Amino acid sequence: MKRELIPSWEELEAHKKTVPEINPAAVIAMLEIKQASDEVQASILDVLQKEYHLSEGKFCLLIVLHQNPQGIAPSEIAAKIGVSKATISNMLIRMERDGLIVAKPSPDDARAKIICLTQKGQDFMSEILPPHYLRVTKLMERLSEAEQKELIHLLKKMSGRVHA
Repeated sequence: MKRELIPSWEELEAHKKTVPEINPAAVIAMLEIKQASDEVQASILDVLQKEYHLSEGKFCLLIVLHQNPQGIAPSEIAAKIGVSKATISNMLIRMERDGLIVAKPSPDDARAKIICLTQKGQDFMSEILPPHYLRVTKLMERLSEAEQKELIHLLKKMSGRVHA
């Protein structure tokens, strides 16, 4: 989102005459959050794309598998990363072809399958995660540790994951 797309305080005050419930500070804060998120995400994803040929979806899928070493059902992966089952199916086919993942029978239901990282996939994650987390750390160094903790609290509060 370009900065020019964020309305001015004055513009929002003018709209408030039509809809009194408009809160200019809330609108500007939300748009600033969105803009900052887009900029941070783009800078991180650019590196993942250029250095490792990873799309955002593929990276998210690898993170989910890394966090679930025991394996996880494709439908659960789709739900966790917010894509359709068809999209996950296509991604899994490509990643299995690349040797990063393997589909195994589910221990609970032999008709179902779970997806796990292969050794190659685990090694790949061990290679890319430390520098990824370092890039994130460097980006967040613009804020003090206290500001980072407050930001975490405020974002959780805004999303309803923590109460006042």
